[in-house]
Amino acid sequence: MSLTSSADHYRLPVNVKPTHYDLTIKTDLDKLHFKGLVKVDLDVQHDTSVITFNSADLELASAFIYSDVVKEEQALTYSGFDQAQQRTTYSLPQTLPAGSKAQLKLNFSGALSGSMMGYYKSSWQDEGKTKYYALTQFEPTAARRAFPCWDEPLLKATFAITMISRQDTVNLSNMPPLSEQSLTPDMNMPSELKELVSNIQDEEWKITKFETTPPMSTYLAAYANGDFQSLTTSVVMPLSGKTLPLRIYATKDIISQAQFALEVKKAVLPLYEKVFDVEYPLPKLDTLVAHDFDVDAMENWGLITGRTNAYLLDPERSSIQAKKIIAGTQSHEIAHMCCREIERIPRFGNITTMEWWNYLYLNEAWSDCLEFGRWVKSSYQVLVPRGSDGT
Repeated sequence: MSLTSSADHYRLPVNVKPTHYDLTIKTDLDKLHFKGLVKVDLDVQHDTSVITFNSADLELASAFIYSDVVKEEQALTYSGFDQAQQRTTYSLPQTLPAGSKAQLKLNFSGALSGSMMGYYKSSWQDEGKTKYYALTQFEPTAARRAFPCWDEPLLKATFAITMISRQDTVNLSNMPPLSEQSLTPDMNMPSELKELVSNIQDEEWKITKFETTPPMSTYLAAYANGDFQSLTTSVVMPLSGKTLPLRIYATKDIISQAQFALEVKKAVLPLYEKVFDVEYPLPKLDTLVAHDFDVDAMENWGLITGRTNAYLLDPERSSIQAKKIIAGTQSHEIAHMCCREIERIPRFGNITTMEWWNYLYLNEAWSDCLEFGRWVKSSYQVLVPRGSDGT
């Protein structure tokens, strides 16, 4: 079987195409549980009477569709779940014609497990007590474990993410916060959001709304909630002249060891903007260091995530080898932020994304080339001086 036919077997139907996700997530770190509401704007590509999307390990509640044809919200009928393909199908009350537009609305919930996939929990020790925070890891196909979606790299859409959490926690996502306010009983909000917060009257919670992302694949969406602290700096970008805020987040037990990774980010990001001759497209770049993380790091657009041994450096006991690891990891992930086509040859990254997962090796290989290539060399030697380890 060819790669193309094999891939087609696993791809979603092409009758509709997502263009925008309006995603609200309520995180309960005490109960290690999350609830959400997603509204997905759809372009109808072919006449269709069913909608199929990806989901896994989620409890789906009510589902509704609004279209510019019917012009009223209609309930959908659940048709089934394909466990092997991780697909859920709903039947529409009437056929939507090609060329029309629709919005799917779904309520869902799930557990914050320790799987290190989807939206999951990570633990840390605070004065002998175990505490938890939550973060995402979606690549390659785990966004569907956090919210119902069209979980394929080709199907890019914009994301407007809203997070509901306890007042004393920090919310992070791909984009900067647009607003943050305490939840009050008399707050004006849509009725569907009131259902998410209906049982929190006696506790202090807040709602954080983030700016809308550029079009991107689902595997690059990211968010986190927890008791985080941060280190902050900024850099003037060479092409735009804009001052870009740079932050690194971690829990208070390890934040003091994150300064070197922040310095690497400040040195490397402007170099890549020069190399690709394209402005870094987001208004900030954060990094979150996680105690429990399955890979070294992940290039979520605007919110890089990674494990402790890939980002932390004890200033009292640091080695040149440890600095090389951190500099390499940070450089690799930042390379993903800016990659695009050069001289008609695609350099896969967050801007120019592979069509299907059989090209994932090119996505990672190109960042490897930049990580160790000449473009990082001058900055790398400032941070890790040549010959300081005897080489």
